[in-house]
Amino acid sequence: MKDWRIPWRAAVWLPLRAHPGASLLAVLGIALGVALGLAIALINVQAVDNVTGGLRRLAGQADLLLTRPGGSLPQGWYPRLARAPGVEVAAPELRVSAYTATGETLPVWGIDAFQSLALGQPLIPLPLRNPFSLFDPSHLVLDQTALQALHTHSGDTVSLRVAGVERQFRVIGSIPDPVPGQALAITDIASAQWLWGEEGKLSQVALRLAPGVDPGQFAAHWSPLLPSGAVLRTPKEAGSVAARASLAYRVNLLVLSLVALFTGAFLVYTTLAFSAVRQRRSLAILRVLGLREREILIASQLQGLVLGIPGALLGVPLGIFAAQTALAQLGGNLGAGYFSDTGSLLTARPGLWAGFALAGLAAALFGAFWPAWSSRHLAIVRILSEGSEEEGGGGHFGPGIILLLIAAIAALLPAWGGIPYAAYVGIALLLLASLFLLPGLLALLARILPLPSGPLAGLTGAQLRGNPGRASRSLAAIVVAFSLVVAMAVMVGSFRDSVASWLRDILQADVYVQAGSSDQALLPVGAGKTLCQLPGVRSCSPLRRTELALLPGRPPVVVLARGMNPQHPGRTLEILHSAPPDPHGPPPIWISEILAGLSHWRVGQVIDLPLGKKAEKVRIAGIYRDYAYQEGAISLPLDSYRRWTGDDRLNGVALWLQPGVSTSAVVGELQRRYPESRGWQIATPGEILHRSLEIFDQSFAATYALEAVAIIIGLLGISNGFGAQTLLRRQEFALLRCLGLRRRDVLRLLLGEGFVLSVFGILLGSGLGLLISLILIKRVNPLSFHWQMGFHLPLLQLGLLAVVLLFASLLTMLWSARSVMGKQTVLLHDE
Repeated sequence: MKDWRIPWRAAVWLPLRAHPGASLLAVLGIALGVALGLAIALINVQAVDNVTGGLRRLAGQADLLLTRPGGSLPQGWYPRLARAPGVEVAAPELRVSAYTATGETLPVWGIDAFQSLALGQPLIPLPLRNPFSLFDPSHLVLDQTALQALHTHSGDTVSLRVAGVERQFRVIGSIPDPVPGQALAITDIASAQWLWGEEGKLSQVALRLAPGVDPGQFAAHWSPLLPSGAVLRTPKEAGSVAARASLAYRVNLLVLSLVALFTGAFLVYTTLAFSAVRQRRSLAILRVLGLREREILIASQLQGLVLGIPGALLGVPLGIFAAQTALAQLGGNLGAGYFSDTGSLLTARPGLWAGFALAGLAAALFGAFWPAWSSRHLAIVRILSEGSEEEGGGGHFGPGIILLLIAAIAALLPAWGGIPYAAYVGIALLLLASLFLLPGLLALLARILPLPSGPLAGLTGAQLRGNPGRASRSLAAIVVAFSLVVAMAVMVGSFRDSVASWLRDILQADVYVQAGSSDQALLPVGAGKTLCQLPGVRSCSPLRRTELALLPGRPPVVVLARGMNPQHPGRTLEILHSAPPDPHGPPPIWISEILAGLSHWRVGQVIDLPLGKKAEKVRIAGIYRDYAYQEGAISLPLDSYRRWTGDDRLNGVALWLQPGVSTSAVVGELQRRYPESRGWQIATPGEILHRSLEIFDQSFAATYALEAVAIIIGLLGISNGFGAQTLLRRQEFALLRCLGLRRRDVLRLLLGEGFVLSVFGILLGSGLGLLISLILIKRVNPLSFHWQMGFHLPLLQLGLLAVVLLFASLLTMLWSARSVMGKQTVLLHDE
């Protein structure tokens, strides 16, 4: 340790203390980056824990769960498994839905109370006065969220619509939320089967095995014997499947949140780069007095620690507060539809806090390293004799070009585990390359772009051409910030435009009627035929929506049985790829682009579709675009579905009206015939488009927050860079005043330079942002979500952002100039 002779005050503390405003802004930039990244990570982890933890609690002591996604299990499987060798407890369950007076869906679970208690499931209120009261069909148990949603208490009576019939239920008790934030009602399984008309059907059977029985071997023995589409999983596997559904979304959001932290690193770079220039003479003197190069580098890292430690310590509580606020307002959903919207309490996670605090420190150290490294070889004699404040050269094109090539190669590499890590690395390398190329690009722009004639304009051009390194340090943070804002704005704008175009293409009917948003929301028996025969209805297309466990380890795929013409699927779907017709082959189905990416199935391929009592051989006749079902979808003719399953139920109907018939007249007649339809979802294509785009904007609310924070950090970088640049040039301004320039002329000179630099920063940031947006659109999104989108430039949004950025830059430069010019002129002396 005695070899490290770093004078703390001279080399580390005094340079930062000399300009407290710049140091404070750098600390704030790191804090904002840490806070945003930590908040997103905490929300993601909490949301996944809510889902997986809820599944574990609901399973109780179960070792295996038998389910049939999108369908029901024959009740005969319950006694068959309960008597199977190695099974200690088997608990059956039926999951149905009721509707409140406001039309909201309330999940209702029918359970066997004795078996549920034996399995340790938290579904029975322990202080029940009469344990047999749950067997009364008019009794319900509600969880805390359901009590709040229905504004009721134990002992009250609630009105619910069950299978199209209004019924009164008495609340006999309450339980804590089995799944945080999800409203839930509990009743006896026999009552649920009778009231909902589901006799002989089950949704799930939970099994606890005898000691010594291996769940894997038990599942392997029984899986080939199960009904078509049924799966036997451990609770942990079920939780992993649920979490995997949102994995790509969560990773993408977390990576984008680290953008703010990366921008904060460039803000530290801007602060310490100018500090290094200001210290150059004092460091040269320390070098003469015996300080070595490595000790200079260590001193710069200590400066990074001085800025990074308070930034990280401030960012962690800010991130926790932001995460708790977001959970209270949006829940773990963040608008994307993967998790419950209901808020939940944040769990303490010291490991995650420490991880992001260390990431903040790393960002500060990264920003502090390069200024010291780049100036380590400057001649001491030149610095002491000339007082140089600007190193020569216009950048480092060699390393920059190499980084660009590596970034291009990384962007083309495939995904790993469904996540395009290499593409993210490519984006980071692209941003690093801009740091090397920025001085040379600024010098090039200053030479090729025309500047106004006149003495002040000539001074502006000479300044930019002579000192590109100084200008690049001022613009580093804002170029990175604006490039990321442009990239995200173009990506989100392109996706939004693609979704809107897709909706306009497929929404061809005049009115869409659905009983609800869940698969269990069904139209009354015979309603489909009645709706198609309403006065003024020209034609109709019924819809049955269900789910199917099709891909191992993945959530269920949505099956859409439509009233479509197999000869002309393009009238219903936006076909991307199609196979030649095969009238002698298996029945046709069409799969979504997302399912094709997940399954790697091709058009013309024959697969087994486990619908009904046995698997059906079907042929993939085409691949179509679909943004609605993120785990993939299958579309097939309704006639085929009914023939294979015997299921005549419907979830909705699309109606085409006769010319001249008003939508309101048809809807009014529909509501007259079906009073309960006031709780249905009835909408026109325009209303669906408007609501869908609202949901889209909510889904990307976090992205808009990332853009805002990136812009704020970029503006902090402008304030630091321009302020430090103005302070460095006090002698230059004093000389110009002595040569006859008035105070307002110097201010005009600074504003002119600020305007030109801001325009250059916007141009370079826009170009870099477009490159990043191409990686996001053409590589990240297809590899993560398996969908394609068009390329759309939101010119109005980008123009407004550029104007705001330009205006803020000019205000910052004007404030810095007035601050300096308000002081007395620096005396000149012959060095």
